[in-house]
Amino acid sequence: MMDDDTTDADFLSPDQLQSLLPGFRLDAKPLSSTAMSRVYLASDTRLHDRKVVVKIMAAYLAELPGFRKRFLREIELMAELEHPHIMYIIAAARNQDRPLYFVMPRAETDLKARLADGALDPQETARVITQVASALDFAHDRGVFHRDVKPANVLFGTGGHVYLSDFGVAKHAAGEDLTRAGDSIGTRRYTAPEVYSASRAKDSEAKPDGPLDRFGDVYSLGAVLFHCLTGKRPFDEADDMTVAELHRKGVVPRIAEVRPDLPAAFDAIAAKAMSSEPELRYATCGELAEAFSKAVARSEAETVVGRDAGERAARVDRTGGDAAAGAGRGGDYRKAGGGRRSPGLAVAALVAGLLAGGALSYLAFGADAGTSAQGGVVEGSVDPTVEPVTGDDQAHRAPVVGECLTADEDYVVVACDSEAAAQRVYRIVTDPEDPNPEQPKHNDAAFEVCGSDASVEYAYRYSDSALREGREWNPDTDRIYYVICVQEP
Repeated sequence: MMDDDTTDADFLSPDQLQSLLPGFRLDAKPLSSTAMSRVYLASDTRLHDRKVVVKIMAAYLAELPGFRKRFLREIELMAELEHPHIMYIIAAARNQDRPLYFVMPRAETDLKARLADGALDPQETARVITQVASALDFAHDRGVFHRDVKPANVLFGTGGHVYLSDFGVAKHAAGEDLTRAGDSIGTRRYTAPEVYSASRAKDSEAKPDGPLDRFGDVYSLGAVLFHCLTGKRPFDEADDMTVAELHRKGVVPRIAEVRPDLPAAFDAIAAKAMSSEPELRYATCGELAEAFSKAVARSEAETVVGRDAGERAARVDRTGGDAAAGAGRGGDYRKAGGGRRSPGLAVAALVAGLLAGGALSYLAFGADAGTSAQGGVVEGSVDPTVEPVTGDDQAHRAPVVGECLTADEDYVVVACDSEAAAQRVYRIVTDPEDPNPEQPKHNDAAFEVCGSDASVEYAYRYSDSALREGREWNPDTDRIYYVICVQEP
């Protein structure tokens, strides 16, 4: 795939390259091409035709000292940064060699190609971002700042192993910045505005230096995160001039505008990483990756806690709901069998494990998404904490699995060993399937969620879009936000 309008005259012919690089058999056509270099798939004939990639500098640029120096420094940096997630060099030209080239292992694909098929799921995104963050922080700790983190420079080896590549515009804190005055650094939609235009600035104030250099790569990693989750580049519909103006105004692209189904926490994390103010971003790429991984884990935990007796996983509710706004008991106490039992052992063990690992997120159902309800924590907020109630204490907030409620219509959480405890929450399913939309009180939906086992005796509470808006249920347009299953403690 050709990246720009370079011509064959700018580069040595395949026959010339083959004669100058006798140890490698190059494919006839380049894999990619820029104004500075071409990349060829090749076989290492000296090592049983091992599949490799050869990057070769444009012949005319190799004669220019500045460009030559930059290419050689890329070789030096990649050789210096020995890290599991930084692409490494197998062979390379020496200072006076013609042509200038280096050889890397062949990757299976890159993130740009993967994203051409659409967005990644949050779990895969977390794996990619974590590996790239590890590479970037390693480089940063050694004074190297990449400055061109983008999907095309994120490569995949076997088993999904991620490599960060292309240090062509990287900056070394202890070395000379080889970017020429007037050049743009990086790629517009992935590069922090203060980095992209740094070489154009006439004064040093607009140019990141020292610790601030880290923040530029944090921005780029946030932009890659945005692309992974949405399947689109940041500011994808805008032209370059518009993007520059949006940057000047401090506008941050929003995941919710493209993927409103994703948790609000994802949007907040990407927005922080891509803040127009460098100091407001995450301090390191690792902090960004950790925040996103925790948000994904919380989303998964909420789904698992809401699983219906080991059957299908419930979809995570993206709206926030509104128990405190008037969603009370579902109005139906269904007795599925003559016996009565405590919450299922599988659910209890699951909850205990989640609590032990600190992974259980507290669901709250505020009147509006992004707000809290009576001290509860809205799904998607960062690092939710809800103190457990003890003794005679009470809390007016959303419950979680394993907690106890009073018999009141509102959610009043109490200690399970207190006299006020009337119902123990044993299951919460968000956005459940509705097998009978004609039922305003969702009896059949609650039966599937709470009482498919004949030995279970339960009551349920629910919230839906009609309750939140204070009107009658419309089976054609309304939806159930959640069902909470309760039993006597």
